[in-house]
Amino acid sequence: MITPLRFAAFIFCLNITTAQAEATLSSVMAGMKSTTATRISYQETRTLELMDEPWEGSGYMYSLPPDTMVKEQLLPKRVVMGIKGDQLFYFDQENDIHYQGELKEDDPMSLNIAIFKALVNADEVLLNKLYKIDFSHQSVGWKMILTPKKATASGFSTQVAGKSINQIDTIKIQQADGDSSDFILKKDASGERVKNIATRLYQELKGE
Repeated sequence: MITPLRFAAFIFCLNITTAQAEATLSSVMAGMKSTTATRISYQETRTLELMDEPWEGSGYMYSLPPDTMVKEQLLPKRVVMGIKGDQLFYFDQENDIHYQGELKEDDPMSLNIAIFKALVNADEVLLNKLYKIDFSHQSVGWKMILTPKKATASGFSTQVAGKSINQIDTIKIQQADGDSSDFILKKDASGERVKNIATRLYQELKGE
């Protein structure tokens, strides 16, 4: 006999299965899209071929719609980088180094920054411009594997995964030389205060 409670549980499970089946790259990007500034905390672990121990770092990523992303590494030392349009920025506070250049589709270092802009700003157009995208469903959540469209950037790939359509949980970047970086992400805050912080960081990147 099917009781009301069992029937409700069945409908609940059916809805989850249907939602997962209907998820696409576009629905995931739409779920993450925001018109307000957003801050995401991150923890990074780098595995380097020439080092015995992994490198650990942490900080924040800022989405400043429609076309700006800023990444502020706080540990082990403060380094700020960002991208607005096709312009890349870098600031090493400890060594007082400022750098500004253009996004290059065949340069792994440029792609390393551009991938965060595309994901944090949920910019599907930029993502499709730079990468071949293999999107798939997992037993829990979703995953996509990104490989650069430019052959000169071969060997560089990125795996992105999340448990819901409005959140990225992990990013793994694999370099051609064997080095890799693993990121754990968590949405931290959003709103006017975050916008003010992100704007200040962007101005710092420009040396203003």
